[in-house]
Amino acid sequence: MSTADGPERRPFTARVYCFAHAGGSAGEFREWADLADDVRIVGVERPGRGARFGEPASRDLLGLAAELAGTLALDLPFGLFGHSFGALLAFEIAHVLRARGLRTPDRLWLSSFPSPDVPRHEPEVRHLPDAELLWTLHERHDGIPAEVLESPELLEIVATYMRADYAAMETYRFQDRDPLPCALDVLAGADEHDLHDRLAGWARHATGGFSTRFLPGGHFYLRHPDNRRHLVQAMRDAAMTIVPTPGVEQ
Repeated sequence: MSTADGPERRPFTARVYCFAHAGGSAGEFREWADLADDVRIVGVERPGRGARFGEPASRDLLGLAAELAGTLALDLPFGLFGHSFGALLAFEIAHVLRARGLRTPDRLWLSSFPSPDVPRHEPEVRHLPDAELLWTLHERHDGIPAEVLESPELLEIVATYMRADYAAMETYRFQDRDPLPCALDVLAGADEHDLHDRLAGWARHATGGFSTRFLPGGHFYLRHPDNRRHLVQAMRDAAMTIVPTPGVEQ
């Protein structure tokens, strides 16, 4: 499994597998692992970036979910965290695990992404030229570093896997299924006002309890150190109260 950190060096009570935003990598969660003593925070790498840079990036969200679900160790209680595109990916991975008769997550933390059965109104971007693609997304979410936008070489590299992620997201079609047997916490930046009224629908997709919380900031609120600590502490607190969901351990 490609992760943001190395092999486990001490016993853990639970794991949280984390999935980055479109264009992101497992490295987004490297600092999170240092904040959790008893819960292992695992950034899961997608093909085409980080440790998997030489692999072709996937443009099929359901296929990607099926592949990544097979990389997760399921011997401990676990949760899934996903931010933006990663939230949709985490949600579909949970459904893959259940469909395979495997252990399912005890909790989902889904960040800054509308309920998947709510129509998305953002214009599609996957067909835009590289520079226009990244500038459009930068104006939408303000998350692309200036050094990427100003370097033709970096821009081309980042646009390749950004385009793949957006192709996966924009061609995704929601499939109505029974709700997942886990708790579901939805998070977003307090300044993401256009998103707030599209989050409540997530409550339909899990039976183990539902909550919504807003943290200071915009779409990339989770990069602020205080918010990062808050999220990791919430994961540690949840691990102390986990009642494992039914499933078959791998």
